[in-house]
Amino acid sequence: MSDDWNPGDPDEPRVLYDLSEWTFDQQAEVAAELAEAEIPHGWDGSELMVPEVYERRADDLIDSIEQRFGIVYDDDADGTDGAAVAVDEVIVAADDVAADAIDISEGEPTTEYDLGDWPEIEREAVSRALTLQRNPFRWVDGILLVHTSDEEVVDSLLDMVENGEVGIVAAMALPAEEDDDDDRMAIETLTVFFLAGERLRRDPLDADGIDQLLEAIELAEPDQAPYGVEPKLWARTCELADELAGALVDEDEPDEQAAMEIAEQLHDLLRPYI
Repeated sequence: MSDDWNPGDPDEPRVLYDLSEWTFDQQAEVAAELAEAEIPHGWDGSELMVPEVYERRADDLIDSIEQRFGIVYDDDADGTDGAAVAVDEVIVAADDVAADAIDISEGEPTTEYDLGDWPEIEREAVSRALTLQRNPFRWVDGILLVHTSDEEVVDSLLDMVENGEVGIVAAMALPAEEDDDDDRMAIETLTVFFLAGERLRRDPLDADGIDQLLEAIELAEPDQAPYGVEPKLWARTCELADELAGALVDEDEPDEQAAMEIAEQLHDLLRPYI
């Protein structure tokens, strides 16, 4: 997401483009060109969202990329004769969670969240965020079950999903036929940095948050930004992550105050993009 535009705000007029037939590289190209053209945008999976006032400019930009890459569509899809067009709504199955999602443990106290009235795409964003955060969860129809011990973190995640602040980067997963483990890992690493910052700004000694941070640092390559991510943003993210790790694990005693301040900076840096 770019600028202060919130694609999750129902009062914000927007245009939605179905780019599900584009490869990941092509989606990354349109994201980069929209950013260069200073056109606010967001993603719901492979659906591109643009404010309505930018529709004509977005149309021209997408047309240019289609011609450059020779993108061809199924002529029967939506009766569009091969053009990417805006659609009214995109539904993603709420129970279509990642393979590494962690189920809740039997016998553990649980808290229930009735999200039956939430759009399915927002419930999917919740599943993605909880999976990346390594919080155990389970869906029973529209009821979300989590361990009571995770309630504070889940409350924060739900607030961010509801406000359209979580799920954009995580949703930019590669289509199955174009899956590339390195690209997927790089994108998810950015999201994990954000979620680690969210945990550690509240509790700098949170063991799961520290583990997430260290694993993401190990996977990240500061000189190689993920597709669609501004290199300066990526470099600053990696720099703050290293500083945060230094405050927590490089000394005999963790500097909790410094860690909380750095985690806050990391969280605030990435919040408009996640």
